[in-house]
Parts: sequence; structure tokens; C-alpha cells
Amino acid sequence: MHRLILVIALVAGAAALAPAAHAWQGRCLPPAQAERCDITRGTVTYISDGDTFYVDLASDRSRATVPVRLIGVNAMEQTAYSRFASRRRGECHALEATARLEQLLERGRMRVRLYALSPESRSGKRLRRAVGVKINGRWKDVGRRLMAEGHGLWLSRWDEHAWNADYARQGEYAASLQRGLWNPTHCGAGPSDASPLKVTANGNSKFLNDEWVRVRNLDPVNTVPLGGWWVRDSSLKRYVFPDWATLPPGESLTLYVGEGTDTWTEFFWGLRKPVFNNMTRRATGDGAYLFDPQGDLRAWVTYPCMRDCADPYAGALEVGAKPRGREHVTVRNVATFAVDLDGYQLQSPPYSYPFPRDSVLQPGEEMQVSIVGDPAEDTRLEKSWGETGRILNNKGDKVRLSSLRGVLIDCFTYGTGQC
Repeated sequence: MHRLILVIALVAGAAALAPAAHAWQGRCLPPAQAERCDITRGTVTYISDGDTFYVDLASDRSRATVPVRLIGVNAMEQTAYSRFASRRRGECHALEATARLEQLLERGRMRVRLYALSPESRSGKRLRRAVGVKINGRWKDVGRRLMAEGHGLWLSRWDEHAWNADYARQGEYAASLQRGLWNPTHCGAGPSDASPLKVTANGNSKFLNDEWVRVRNLDPVNTVPLGGWWVRDSSLKRYVFPDWATLPPGESLTLYVGEGTDTWTEFFWGLRKPVFNNMTRRATGDGAYLFDPQGDLRAWVTYPCMRDCADPYAGALEVGAKPRGREHVTVRNVATFAVDLDGYQLQSPPYSYPFPRDSVLQPGEEMQVSIVGDPAEDTRLEKSWGETGRILNNKGDKVRLSSLRGVLIDCFTYGTGQC
């Protein structure tokens, strides 16, 4: 009897999670209309938070509902869930995202179309889908609207890649206008509000120890206490700074993803796997976000750059390389102003070298980066890549200089190499 009950429960659970029987193939919802999608219809029955709701799928011969997780959007976390807005609780920006999702779904009379490149696309038990609602006679992309209004962080996917580039652009657009969660005082005055901060990240890496987030205090006068502040990626991984963490005026600190011993300028997340997504030809990427203790987003960086990607150092730097003998790469400042290379990198795929903090080139100066050597012995104009052997192909190769957001500054080629 118990076995029969278990089988019935498993079958019911599988039915609740199964896509609709009457799904069809068609063009994905714009702006991904160039791709073919698996499409299903349904009626929304319950809204959990700013990126998740439940749907009764049409024609599935069941009254069961399935949870749906929006592709490409990660709203701030809610902690108390309810049909009634007054009973909801959550982090700064979470309830606004839920309310806006609810409003958009209600404008479509709670009827939705669900789109995915693969019908098997899931986030745990939730169907992972782009969501369309019909507003003023046209099907609109709910996730795209939420991103453009600043209600979520961009969450790229390798599998459901059709929405990556556009959602990233919408997020950068919202950030440029300080909409929604990009407003640094949205949840009220916070600590050190007058102190500007900058975040850079080396997240596009294959190795755990090469991933880091750097926070710089651009205030020339005031120290910023960072105790209780937190850093996260575009998904849910989070690091909270200890109470004693401080950032003096004009200084920076680095948070490494791996393990180590904390100091005043170096902190360690303690993870055993890389946390950031790499850039790929499918427009995948990630972001590093710094929040103050009340939950306001104070500084951030995303990669790759998708909007307004002009770089202030374009035309200011020239790259060269010596592939034979003692391999090294040179970077020369050909501009009339100083150039700070913190936030930039050299690449000779699959190898990359992010410049350390003390990498400022005055006009006319040249820096040499030796491929083999110990970075602990670096000087201001002589650096070591840190490899143990040769990386440049004698017959032909390329060396790129780009920002950590993927914006190309200069490229040197020789032989058969091509940029």
C-alpha cells in the first residue's frame, strides 16, 4: 500500500513538472525572434517573487501548477511570500520587483506564453522560461521590461543564450539612469554615501585563484568602513566583509575567490570552485556587485560590455611582443596623459594577465611584462606574467590588450596570428 502511494505521488509530481502536452515550435519572443523556441501557454495562479511565479499550463489535462523561473533576470531575494503585498518581506528592491512583475502579468490578464530554446530547460524544479504577456494587442517580453526598469541583475545562460546580449544591454541602460536597484540611495541614506567607490573584477578566468574583485575608494579624504558590506555575483553567491574591514582614502582592497588568510588589503571568499561565468561567443558573462549593509547597490561592474563601450584609453596604448628568446610583452603609453592599467589585461589565448594595482604608465613610458618570472619581484615598469614556460607561438600569434570588460584597446600580431 505504501509503495502504491509513493508511485502515485511520484507520477503526480512528474505531471506537475512536465511541460504542456500542446506545446509548439515557433519563433522566440522578440528580441530573440531569430531563434526557434518551444512555446507553451498558461495562466498564472501565484506570484512568488520578482523572478518566479506559478502557472496552470493549458491543455495539460491537470489542475496542477508548475513553477516558472524567468530566464536572464535575478531579482533581489524575498524572505516572506504572500498573495498580499502588505505581507511580503525581503531585501532592498525585492518587493518592488515582485510588484512590477505582478503588474505586468495582470496587464496581460494573467495569461502568458512561455518560451525556451530547450523544453527541458530548468532551474531546479522550476521551468526556466522567457515570458510573454499580451499588452495592447502585442506580446511583450516580461524579462526584458524588468531588466530595462532596473528590477534585476543580468543572469546569463549558456543554454538559453538567445536573450543574453539584449538583457545585458537593458541592464546597462537601467544602470546608466540609476533606475530601480541601480539607485545607490533607493533604500535611504546609507553609510559613506558621499564617498565614490569603484569595482573591478577579473571573473573571466579558468582558474579559481585568478578570480578576484577589487574595490577602490575614490574619496581623497574619507575612509570607508566596509564591515557588513557584501559582494555578490549575478547569481546568489555572496561574501560579507568582516567588521574590521576598512578602505582608506584613495586605496583599494582585493577579494580573492579562493582560500587564504585575510589582511587589511586582501580578503578571501573561501570558495573551492570559480564563482564567475566566463565570456563566450554566446554572450555569456557575469558581474560583481558591492552592496552596503542596508542593501543599496553602491558600485558594480559587468562583463562583457554591451552598451556605450567606448574606452578612455583607446588610442593611448601600443602593444608589442618578443616571441623568441626570453618572451615578453611591452605596453607603451603614447598619450599625453597618465594611464592606470588596473582593470585591464593582456591576452594570448588561452592565457591572460590582469595588471596589478601599481600599473600606472606616465606619458612616453613603456612597461615590460616577462612571460616567465615571479610577480613577487615586480617593479613599477617590469612585471612578470607568472607562467612557467613559453606561451607565444614562434610561427605566429597575437597579444590583445583589453579592459576586463572585454573592450579591445590594441592588438599585436606576427606571422600567422590574427586579431
